[in-house]
Amino acid sequence: MNGLSVDRTAPASLVERTIAEAVDAYAVPKIRAAVLELAMRWARLDAVPERGEPLREFVDGALRRACEQMLGVETAETIRHDLEPLVVMLRSAEVTEIRPSTPPAGSDFPELTIEEDEPPEPTARTSGRRRWRATAPEPLELHRVLVATMDPASVSEMSRWMAGVALVEPVRDALEVLENIDQRDGLVVVDCRRPAVSVETLVALAPEMPKDARAVLWGERGDLEQHLARLGTAMPPEWVCCGPKATAEDVAAVVRILLE
Repeated sequence: MNGLSVDRTAPASLVERTIAEAVDAYAVPKIRAAVLELAMRWARLDAVPERGEPLREFVDGALRRACEQMLGVETAETIRHDLEPLVVMLRSAEVTEIRPSTPPAGSDFPELTIEEDEPPEPTARTSGRRRWRATAPEPLELHRVLVATMDPASVSEMSRWMAGVALVEPVRDALEVLENIDQRDGLVVVDCRRPAVSVETLVALAPEMPKDARAVLWGERGDLEQHLARLGTAMPPEWVCCGPKATAEDVAAVVRILLE
């Protein structure tokens, strides 16, 4: 592995094991390892903070964001809530582990720019503690994609395949689609296998959506177009049908192309 990449299949510290167990409740070990790996990269840490404000910042920041990408927004919030008692308990404790920090004014420490494949070089201080300073990474500009489904597993799958590209948000009815569809991306995935909103309803609401809004249909019935024709309507030409046998990976590939 390069840079700050570390093996998260065997969490070491008690705090890290507790965090891993919280994620394990909603993901298989392989996905849990990917979540922790992504969180550590975004936080630019080589160890999970053990206590204090750094732990709070990690759980509320990088870890939550990684959970959103891999498991969905609702699951990420649930995991953060599950970890809240741990964070509160350890928040006021003295920080003893080494972590990235900003040296005090007047310090003679050089300012470093840390690349992902080049870990920071710690500098010894007379106090015996080691610190380094790094420039903050540029914030990621992620797209936003709605997924209309009653199946949490579909949201998790889409989040996994859209990691690093788009923030996946579940919606449970037509009103949520209208309220949350993004003016910038204007894209909603409709899980026709366990729909939260029917295709017929969404077609009827199409004029109320942003001008360039698009829908990607996942697992739609084979005779959908004929069915809509019998109802006296038709799908907007911008909409995409992925087919009855489409997988989450197939749908994510289509969404990536539409977001380019």
